[in-house]
Amino acid sequence: MALNDIVFIDEIVNLQDEMSRAIDYETAKVEYAQKLLLAIKNYIKSGTVTVNVITTGSAANHTGTGTGTIS
Repeated sequence: MALNDIVFIDEIVNLQDEMSRAIDYETAKVEYAQKLLLAIKNYIKSGTVTVNVITTGSAANHTGTGTGTIS
């Protein structure tokens, strides 16, 4: 599944709305950072990682390295 841009944008807009109503600026800064971190983590985790691993040898289990992409 591709990165979910719409959900990420919605989370950030909601966070901005919530912070605009904050009373205590110092507390709001910490809450903003925590919630922004969570939104970014969720956004990254919404993507699919595709990895191609190349091994040589028999049909037995192998450990290999590969290059991946997040989409």
